Amino acid sequence: MSTTLLAQLRRDRGWSQEALAARSGVSRAEISAIETGRLVPSVAVALRIAAALAQSVEAVFGPQDQTRAVPWAWEPIAVGDGRVWQASVNGRTLAYPVELTAAGVLAHDAWFDGRRLHARSGATPEGTLVVAGCDPLAGLLARELALHHRIRVLPLLRSSAQALELLRRGLVHVAGVHVTDAAGRSTNNQVARATLGAGYRLLHQVRWDSGIAVAAQRRERSAAALLRAKVRWVNREEGSAARQTFDTLLASRRRPAGYDHVVRDHRAVATTVSSGWAEAGVCVRPAAAEARLSFIPVHQEAYELCVQDTLMDDPRITALLGTLQSAAYRQLLTDVPGCHSAQTGDVRAVA
Repeated sequence: MSTTLLAQLRRDRGWSQEALAARSGVSRAEISAIETGRLVPSVAVALRIAAALAQSVEAVFGPQDQTRAVPWAWEPIAVGDGRVWQASVNGRTLAYPVELTAAGVLAHDAWFDGRRLHARSGATPEGTLVVAGCDPLAGLLARELALHHRIRVLPLLRSSAQALELLRRGLVHVAGVHVTDAAGRSTNNQVARATLGAGYRLLHQVRWDSGIAVAAQRRERSAAALLRAKVRWVNREEGSAARQTFDTLLASRRRPAGYDHVVRDHRAVATTVSSGWAEAGVCVRPAAAEARLSFIPVHQEAYELCVQDTLMDDPRITALLGTLQSAAYRQLLTDVPGCHSAQTGDVRAVA
């Protein structure tokens, strides 16, 4: 192992050399010497340090590829972009390759040079909340948490199915879910239970109108009329609530033009329609309103945030729930077209 890995593992936990020394029973001077390569630890000392870090001796001191030594949530795939966020989840500090978020471009915490992470100024891992979902209003929640609680939110763009899978793997704190059956009833509880089992809760964030964003030149005023017309559509990925809604509307009809053109989130659907590439696409009313598009409602959906029971006392989740239940945040939602906040902040167990 490069001795810098020990220092990195220590810093990932927010520990000073004195803190690691206290936890391991090894002197601070020895810790410093090991980190700088001036001392090779004995077997006994290596065992103590590894145990304090909750790692194997091989993981801390054995030879290894430095790319894999970084505790990635998922390894980076972008070539030439080493920007990284860091967040502590379930006691682990994870590295997240920077990507497009629901709140736009966010400052990175570190730079990865192919071998190790170099810290930049930024939020602390313990002060970062990682939320996976497709909420186009994520910026409102992020602003309130930053303003009143000094918590940085990473709103990663994922479908409901993808978000729940990341939560199951312990890679995010929160998964945003909005799944509705053919009759317009919320099935968030059933989907969360099937993916995660028991031991989770659903925090109601917002109820919004789901339907079809339509280009201004179209004159159809119903979903049935649009489906009968020669309209070019834009679609969402498998596992998304919008894709499920679209497939339900299509039923046994032939797939229309544009069905295989897939985008990642509601805002991308609206942008694709407003750009003229497509004439219609399933999304939520807030995204359509933002893009100044016509909108044909289909049903309402409950957008809920799924959280593990064991994290409910985490200060970040406590702040999240307090924000959802605040009058200021609820009013922000109410002011957005197609949003309803009567149940915002309600909590129920996944059962």
